[in-house]
Parts: sequence; C-alpha cells; structure tokens
Amino acid sequence: MLTGPFPYHIRPKGLSLGLLPKKFFLLALFSKSLGSPIEHETPLCVTSMPARTIPISRLKVGMYLVGLDRSWLLTPFLRHQFLIQHEHEIAMLRKAGVATVVIDTDRGKDVEDEPTTSRKVSAPQTAQPAPPSTSNNGPAATGEDPKPSVARPSPQQLATHFSQAKHHREQWLSQAKVLFEKTRATDVIDAGEARHIVDDVLGSLLERQAAYLAVIGLGQPDADLQEHGLTVCTLSLALGKSLGLEEDRLRLLGMGALLHDIGLLKLPRNIMKMKRLQRLSPAQHTLYETHPEEGNRIMQKNGLEEPDLRSIITDHHRCEPATDQAADPPSGTDLVKLVGVIDQYDELLTGQTGLPPLSPNQALSQLYQRLQMHDEWRIIASSLIKLVGIYPLYSLVSLTSGEVGLVAAVTPGKAHLPYLYLCRDKFQRPYVPPKPLDLTQEPENGRRVKAVLDPRQCDIDIELVLKQAAA
Repeated sequence: MLTGPFPYHIRPKGLSLGLLPKKFFLLALFSKSLGSPIEHETPLCVTSMPARTIPISRLKVGMYLVGLDRSWLLTPFLRHQFLIQHEHEIAMLRKAGVATVVIDTDRGKDVEDEPTTSRKVSAPQTAQPAPPSTSNNGPAATGEDPKPSVARPSPQQLATHFSQAKHHREQWLSQAKVLFEKTRATDVIDAGEARHIVDDVLGSLLERQAAYLAVIGLGQPDADLQEHGLTVCTLSLALGKSLGLEEDRLRLLGMGALLHDIGLLKLPRNIMKMKRLQRLSPAQHTLYETHPEEGNRIMQKNGLEEPDLRSIITDHHRCEPATDQAADPPSGTDLVKLVGVIDQYDELLTGQTGLPPLSPNQALSQLYQRLQMHDEWRIIASSLIKLVGIYPLYSLVSLTSGEVGLVAAVTPGKAHLPYLYLCRDKFQRPYVPPKPLDLTQEPENGRRVKAVLDPRQCDIDIELVLKQAAA
C-alpha cells in the first residue's frame, strides 16, 4: 500500500497533507469529497437523497432525473442522470414508454402542489426513531434482511446480470480470438468485426457495468492476447464513459484499446510466456520492444490511419510524461495515457510483469504509487480507483469475524460498509442460504471488511451464491 503526501486534488476534506495511514489510502479516495461512486446498475446504491417518484405527466423542465421505470437501453439517452432542460426530452421519454420517473428535489425543481398520493423515497421511519442499535440483537446480527432506503437489486437480478455478463464476455473472447488469429496469419485486421466487438461492449456497459467489470476478475492469470485486449478495451470504455467522453471518442478509444498490442501477434508465441517469467534474453527483450512499431505497420497496411488510434498502438508503453508541470484533469483528448494506465493495471492483475497476480486493491495501490509523482497520470489512476471501487459489487470479502460475504450493494459516502450476502461462517462452512448483512447497521465495534478475496482461490461460485440468496 501507499504512503506519502496525499495528492491535493483527491485529498478528503479534513485530512492534512501529512502521511496517510496505509490501510486508509483506498478508503480515503471514496470519501464524500469525491462525490458518489460511479453508477453501475439501476437500482444499485442505498441512498437517502431527497428523491420522489412521479408520473411522467408531472415531469417538468428544470427537474433532475435520477431514475426510470424501464431499462436505459430502451431509452434514447446515454446518461443515467441529468437535468431536464427541454420539453423534447420529456417527449422522448414518453415515446420510449416511460410511465414513472424518479427526481432529485435537491438538484432540480420539486413538484408543485403535490397530491397526497405522491411519496418520498427515503429511509423507513417509525413514530419515534431510535438511534442505531449497539447490541447484537438488530437485523444485522439476526440475519434478517434490513430494509433499504431505496430498492436494492434483488439477488436474482444480480445473478441474471452476472450470468449474462459471463456469457457475453465468452462470446467477445471467441470473436476476438478469430480476429487476432486472422491478423497473425495474414496481417489483415477485420476492422468491421473489431468495431462490432467495441460497440457490443459499450452498449452492455451502459446498463450493467458492475457485472461486466466483475467478470473480468474471473479471467486466467496467464491471459492470452485477446483476453488482455478485451479487458483493456472494457476498462478503458468504462473509464472513458465516467470521464464524459463523447460516443465517437469512446468508440475510437475502444478500438485502440482492443488492438493496442496487435504487434505482438507477429512475434514468436513464447515471447509473452518468457516475459511473464522474466526470462527474456537481451535479444528477446529487444524483439519484444518492437511490437508497438510492428502494430503501427499493421495498422497502416490496413488503412487504419486515424492519428489518435495509431498513437495508442505506438505510445501506450511510454508512461513517462514530458513535463512535471501541473496538469488539468483529462479532457478526453489524450486517449493514449488512459489506455497506458489501464494496460499497466491489467498486467498487474494477471501477473504479466513477472510478479504474482495481484488483487484489484493491490494492483490499484501499486499503480498509484508508480504514477503519483506526475499529475496527468495520477489523475487517471485516481479516476480508475473510483471506477473500480474499494469493495465493488460482486466482490468477495472476508470480515473481521472470519466470515466471508459477497458485496450486493454499496452505500454512497460509506463505501467501506457495503451490503453483503454472507456465504461462509468463521469456520469456512457454507451458509445456505446466504445471510444478508448490512454493515452500516453494525455497532461501532461490530464486523468490518478485512480483505478482498479471489473467488477462484476460495472456490466460491458468485452466481451460485446469488441464486441461493434468491431461493
């Protein structure tokens, strides 16, 4: 983990510029000063925001939309939350079949003269609210499912989304393998097929990003070239989307990320294995270093000459900024740095650097430590940390009690206290069915997350746990 001066632009409010305790580094990046975590699915987070569900007939210009009654892929809007600025936006929602919406009355206009049938979406209250329990007799201790402030995705929804994400990733890997093997044999890039993969990944991320990011963690430590390319593509698109890139820039980013190592296809197959084992001879290392230019040659031969696209291929390993001057946050124009950071992150996850494969938390910490002295790279790394999350949806965690749980929801402002389905007790015996646990309801000295686990090493089937929770 990291020590050292905490960067000014991601320092939580109230923290000094002195040394930050190691174990609080990633937690600090999710403090309220950073804003809410990236949206993953709808609905996802437990929140107490002043939200109100209203019929589409009462939606007006100036209201801030935060939820719909139908899938976002069935609407014409890319963003999940936005301010209604024009009447035609309301008309487009009606045309898409939307009947009810959720608005945030703090960020936009409220409903005037609201009838008594309207309701606020807020935490359940009794006539005399009591302070949080400090005993072990509350819902968190008994295994009863505490009522959320707003609807969480059901375990069946989570299982379905996860299953679909696994299936889609397998399809994309199969398509990428055919694409890459054709290029290896003929020097020909099927640009249409590559764009099809990128469009599929981008469309899937719009609605169920959390599931598609989660299945990346199920990949093999010694990932082959197409799996590495697909992972870098998926993460780059997710990060680019979170940074507000326009769709044409996202597609260009995805294409470059998918093909960034295309030059390696023309090198001997054992080069990557020897690199992982750190056994490259000087001659082999020199040959490996030629793959960006070899990739550029292939791109040029196929007429793929868009400057940013070719820059991603040739420069993604050049992760040394040209200046130490302060930089503004990424504007979306420098796609090369974004792919370069994601490329390094996946290499740490899969052990391509010669080190054992790292967990997401370990990889993010080491990546940030590498890049923290340079503003441009540090900002991208910070954005990636916020995207991935400290305890992401579908991640497996161990608790201070010895129990093991699956993250099923994340509370904004309390990313270190997720909502879990406990699947193993302190003796590592299965809980069947899994037991719900809301860590925000635990007493001050109650259970907390101790570590993030690899489900493959623990022999835990995430999809099975969710199906058992839904039974």
